[in-house]
Amino acid sequence: MIDINKRMSLISEIVKQKPSLGKTAIMKFIYILQQVYKVPIGYDYEIYTYGPYSAGVTEDIQLAVNFNAISMDTVTFPSGHMGYELKPTEFIDCIIDKGQDFISTHRDSISEVISKFGDKTVKELELSSTIIYVYNMYLYNEWGNSIDEISESVRKIKPHFSIDVIKDECNNLNKLGIFEMST
Repeated sequence: MIDINKRMSLISEIVKQKPSLGKTAIMKFIYILQQVYKVPIGYDYEIYTYGPYSAGVTEDIQLAVNFNAISMDTVTFPSGHMGYELKPTEFIDCIIDKGQDFISTHRDSISEVISKFGDKTVKELELSSTIIYVYNMYLYNEWGNSIDEISESVRKIKPHFSIDVIKDECNNLNKLGIFEMST
């Protein structure tokens, strides 16, 4: 059973801790929380244009906006692309309180993800989350998990990243303790 209070409180807590994120960044943070930190939030993800995507996260972000926990403004980035910026409202704590037990249980994981990934660009988050997605697929299927194998598979999905950039991020994720790949 999906607990919408947990989901909206998680989205709100992330926005409170790291205001001005976009929807894609929130989606990647939640993906990492669910897949790496095993936060039981129950979103279904599939690989998509900007990495792992969940329609449920998009819907719940909009729900948090509708409940006035967060605001969502359209912004133009220096690249000229349009996007969204999520910010806390004065009512954010009311929504977080509805899932307070859940947030309290997972606060350290939330803070750690924000600390490790909070300064990454959306493009960097796309790469990091795609590597995690492929790594988990390899684990599930009991395939090898070398950096070379994972990097080659990620390159097929994300050809706009060079193999060297992908391998560098695999090594970075290894150093961060996100997973252990063989070299």
